[in-house]
Amino acid sequence: MREGIALLHYSYPPIMGGVEFVLEGHARVLARYRHRVKVIAGKGTSNKKNIKMTLIPEISPACHKVRAINEELGKGKVPEEFHRLKEFLYREIKKALEDSRVCIVHNVMTMHFNLPLTSALDELISDLYDRIRFYVWCHDATLTNPLYEIEKPGEYPWSLLGKLNPKAEYIAISRLRRNELADLFGVSPDLIGSVPDGMDIKSFLDISDSIWRIAWNKGLFTDDLVMLFPCRILKRKNYELAMNITAEIKLLNMKCRLLITAPPDPHNPQSMNYYEDLHLLRQKMKLEEEVIFVSDLKDEYGLKLGYSELKSLYRISDLLLITSSDEGFGIPILEAGAMRVPVACSEIPSLLELAQDKALFFKLDEKPSRIAKRIVDYLNMQPTGVLFKRVVSKFDWESIYRNYLQNLVRA
Repeated sequence: MREGIALLHYSYPPIMGGVEFVLEGHARVLARYRHRVKVIAGKGTSNKKNIKMTLIPEISPACHKVRAINEELGKGKVPEEFHRLKEFLYREIKKALEDSRVCIVHNVMTMHFNLPLTSALDELISDLYDRIRFYVWCHDATLTNPLYEIEKPGEYPWSLLGKLNPKAEYIAISRLRRNELADLFGVSPDLIGSVPDGMDIKSFLDISDSIWRIAWNKGLFTDDLVMLFPCRILKRKNYELAMNITAEIKLLNMKCRLLITAPPDPHNPQSMNYYEDLHLLRQKMKLEEEVIFVSDLKDEYGLKLGYSELKSLYRISDLLLITSSDEGFGIPILEAGAMRVPVACSEIPSLLELAQDKALFFKLDEKPSRIAKRIVDYLNMQPTGVLFKRVVSKFDWESIYRNYLQNLVRA
């Protein structure tokens, strides 16, 4: 187990809020990578065994003590209770941080919702920085937002909202916020880091565990083009053409993958032989990295090629590719349409009837190099696939951890 990491904010889910969801995303991905995670908040719960919760109700702006203080602060007065609550929070948070070596404070230092908490943390950062690395994570800032009216922004405790504590590292969630903070603090933007917010794409898209692991381990989310061919292992599926198209896309200096889903039929010797022939062809064409027989990964990833996995494969793919020489119907066309996945397929009667003019068709005797170029041009006209790759590779919590968090929390 790695070093302890504390995450602090006013509240944690199921309390609803954008910062709360980011906090949960950080907590879960850090815990997944075996960091000891503790969330310090005023409200919230966690059902994850590897995420410890420390609740201090007075951290929440909804606490009656904080509301009473805020009412006085709104009149420009600093009541005596402000100082008592500040000292209480200092002691309680210091105690909660005893087993932590990193503390990420979300939004509290630049927002006015609980100024006794902001003041306590400002002192804690100055007192504990020699043993705890503090990150001040800035989603918003009161003093840069015209919607908030602060009567005495230059006086304590409101002045804390515009103060940069040199014992902490500051992180903004975007270039815009970084520049705003730099102006607020009167420092160079280079002194403020930038880490984007993220989302749990696996849960959002309901991608199965096995397909998610395959996609990350095989680098599918960073490939230029992932093509799915979800059919049985039969000669009439014409997989050779699909592999030749893949080879030609590779020659265009694009990282391309072809996912072939079906295992051979164990009761059909012709199917078994064809499956083996396709593996030999893959080797001969030097496409071992580009052509993936998904069924070959069943044991390694505990994969069960059922409906859930099939839907997951569609969700991680950029294109449905069908090179069949004969089809009675063509259910994958319907599946791709339902999943809003672009289709490139052979120009045969059944597929023409299904897709009509809503797919890219190619003739079976067309040169693979021409088909490859047409596929690339076709997808370049549909930016949703490119945006998907950008979102997954840069804004999924897995990406956020790999690209940013692991370096920030490294011992």
